[in-house]
Amino acid sequence: MLTNDQIESLAPKMNIPLEFCGFKDMLPKKLKPNKYYCVNLEDGVGDDGEVNEGTHWVGFQCRVPNNGHKSCVYFDSYGVGPPKVVTKLIKANFGVTPWHPTKDVQSLVNEACGFYQLAWAHYVNDKRFASSSLKKDTEEFLSPFEDLKTSLDYKKNEWILKHFFLSKDDPKTVPLPKELLGTIKSDEQEPGEETDGGLFSLGRYEGEK
Repeated sequence: MLTNDQIESLAPKMNIPLEFCGFKDMLPKKLKPNKYYCVNLEDGVGDDGEVNEGTHWVGFQCRVPNNGHKSCVYFDSYGVGPPKVVTKLIKANFGVTPWHPTKDVQSLVNEACGFYQLAWAHYVNDKRFASSSLKKDTEEFLSPFEDLKTSLDYKKNEWILKHFFLSKDDPKTVPLPKELLGTIKSDEQEPGEETDGGLFSLGRYEGEK
């Protein structure tokens, strides 16, 4: 699983307006519009008094365009809704209840939640693709992925996900707009960019085996 330091390092390279990355009990009381909040579902300190290492990354963003129409989306790659603390915080700041997709795109056999968060935040903040609806943008981001509630083809989802992190000078044939390729420069190898068959190693998806 990506650490908060790794997410904070990758976010600016992917043009993500990251405002916060940390445990859910450390979220600021005052939220900013049009900023991305990456949240670990654990609290910073466990019941035993020990500092937690973190479990699962989720995220949310609230968009407030010039017309004043507020919309907030919470994204969990497992398709689960937000914890109460996040819902209450968003309602207190923006007066709306966050919408969340129910599509499950992450397999339980990997720890790619941080990568899914970065990919989603990159997509919905890319002005070339962003619409007036944050919900619509999220649905479009998720459209190439299989819903693992009804499909076992998690390898396809991993294959699609990795292409958000490919080099600009090494494009591949992928089911994504060409403009989305290459958020990270080829001379800046990041976590997960292994060449020995790791999660984001290159290769053509051949379908479910």
